Amino acid sequence: MKIVYDPDISTTLYSSIKEVIKESIQAPCSCGCDEIYVSLQEENKIDVKCYDCGTSFFELEVEIDEETTDH
Repeated sequence: MKIVYDPDISTTLYSSIKEVIKESIQAPCSCGCDEIYVSLQEENKIDVKCYDCGTSFFELEVEIDEETTDH
């Protein structure tokens, strides 16, 4: 199963997202496509959907650790 990520999603999250997808999606979409698109919906919410037809498999809330720097 191929996974395509929205360019706005941090690459540090890829492995965690991939793990959840592998545990949750066992078969291709009902349209027959086996490609997944992971899109950023809001700052901390992603949508995992079929790359071809856009059917949403599920949404995830992700926690993003932001580094703060003091000036």
